[in-house]
Amino acid sequence: MLNRVLEICEENRYLSLSRGFIVIQCGKEEVGKVPLDDIGVLLLSAQSVTFSKNILNALAEKGCITILCGKNYAPQSMVLPVYSHYHFAKVIKNQISASLPLKKRIWQQIVIQKIKNQALALKLCKKEESVQLIEKISTMVKSGDSENREAYAARMYWKALFGKDFTRDKDLPGVNSFLNYGYAIMRSAMARAVCSSGLIPSLGIHHDNNLNQFALADDLFEIYRPIVDCVVFNLFSDESSELTPELKKELTNVLWVKVHTSEGDSPAFQSMQYMAASYVHALEDKKAAIDIPVWTGDEYEATGT
Repeated sequence: MLNRVLEICEENRYLSLSRGFIVIQCGKEEVGKVPLDDIGVLLLSAQSVTFSKNILNALAEKGCITILCGKNYAPQSMVLPVYSHYHFAKVIKNQISASLPLKKRIWQQIVIQKIKNQALALKLCKKEESVQLIEKISTMVKSGDSENREAYAARMYWKALFGKDFTRDKDLPGVNSFLNYGYAIMRSAMARAVCSSGLIPSLGIHHDNNLNQFALADDLFEIYRPIVDCVVFNLFSDESSELTPELKKELTNVLWVKVHTSEGDSPAFQSMQYMAASYVHALEDKKAAIDIPVWTGDEYEATGT
């Protein structure tokens, strides 16, 4: 189970292993120590971090992933554990042979839930004038989203959430850098869930692009984007436009936002494992019955944020 994200955001840090701990040093001074068993993701956002191969191997043995981020906080590369899965060959065979109609129906469900979550994000962020329109768009999604309702909803959604002058561009600063960072956290957790379920991450449902090694993670991750958007909306302001270490720490809390699954309420990162496992079952049964987590926003409504 993913327990926490260990982020190294300060420059000139050295990582080493000692008796089941990752030790963080600045020069000769020890500035932190974290048990390996507590780490689900090692996120390296600083540009000058030194560590050895045995760190990566130790993390991989625990099922953890390591992410190297660029200056815009988007992941540039990931180190994923590769190990034997008890039905790995069967899962791969089903994934490769999945029919296009099956994938189109599953993608339809994902897009519908994503747009519903966008409507909920607007409601929770007190942007209710566009909620009904976005909800209506979610009812118009066809198999495979052949009419690209996802893009149509996105155009309405971004303007409603962050203002008519906002443009979603991962290379821009400000709100976009906050979104990049939150998405990197969520995407990494989904990549871990996909790989631990025995699935090939590059074989997507919709984002089936040979240049994207995490196409499947990106597909399944779509429903979680509005959760990140909502967290960013409540964190960002003109006074806090710089993504400080404190704000980064706040953004990692997106992994703990509660969602509802067939197993009951669970943190977002845990629900990803259920979602990936249900995709495996859908491929095996050849039925588009995937367990898509439902975000209710109860935590926001309870706290009034």
